[in-house]
Amino acid sequence: MSPYLIEGPAVISFSGGRTSGYMLKHILDAHDGALPEDVEVVFANTGKERPETLDFVRDCEQNWNLSIVGVEYAVKGRSHAFKEVNHRTASRNGGPFDLMIEKKKILPNPTQRFCTTELKIKPMQRLAKARGWKHFTNVIGLRADEPRRVARARQRGESGKDDWDVATPLAVAGVSKHVVKTWWGERNFNLNLPDIGGVTPAGNCDLCFLKTAANLSGLMRDYPGSSAWWMEKEQALEPTRGRAGLFRADRPSYAALQDAVDRQEDFDFGDADALGDCFCHD
Repeated sequence: MSPYLIEGPAVISFSGGRTSGYMLKHILDAHDGALPEDVEVVFANTGKERPETLDFVRDCEQNWNLSIVGVEYAVKGRSHAFKEVNHRTASRNGGPFDLMIEKKKILPNPTQRFCTTELKIKPMQRLAKARGWKHFTNVIGLRADEPRRVARARQRGESGKDDWDVATPLAVAGVSKHVVKTWWGERNFNLNLPDIGGVTPAGNCDLCFLKTAANLSGLMRDYPGSSAWWMEKEQALEPTRGRAGLFRADRPSYAALQDAVDRQEDFDFGDADALGDCFCHD
């Protein structure tokens, strides 16, 4: 049976990137262009994605004639919640991220990545619960050339700790980032962010703290003003929390990185600060 045939209830986690877009189209084709009623395509918006990512989500909807449900972290009373959004209403100024930080009173960091949990995983889970699904399949876009992530995701899915099982159709189908890049090169639309060897440096949250200092420096040059939000968050907490008030205590602050860019210098850590990119279900 095709790994792209999905039985509901299921959530197809669409990150707004090329890999999950490839997965989505192949799932759609396997179902003859119409997904089952109890299979939802969901995009979790943190408010810090690039506008190009939001446009790509809209373009996939329009070109493939399907509905993608946007969800965002929200607060209802004193409780964590979610809300549904679309291309027009989706936050573009870090709104959901701001709400989460205000609720947590601390910034996420590499050892406490609650941003992934609170902004992506739990809103999708709350949507499924709102649909009346007590248990569902979580379909995620991990490729065959990401074996550690695949193994980790499957192990989590099999642990019984969550309300969902995990499906990784791309890994089962043997899909690599080269296959994805080649496929998108043959389509009539694409994600309008640079693809460098099958990697999209500006993907996910624009200046995610998991990205290397070298990567962040390049993005700050390419997208002037993109560091403002990140600097503001650190500057609000560092005076009272010290290094614990930074997204990364093991390297200079966002303000220091931006200052180096302004002086046409780079912080070069080599691969020492490379932690991989963010993924919805790490």
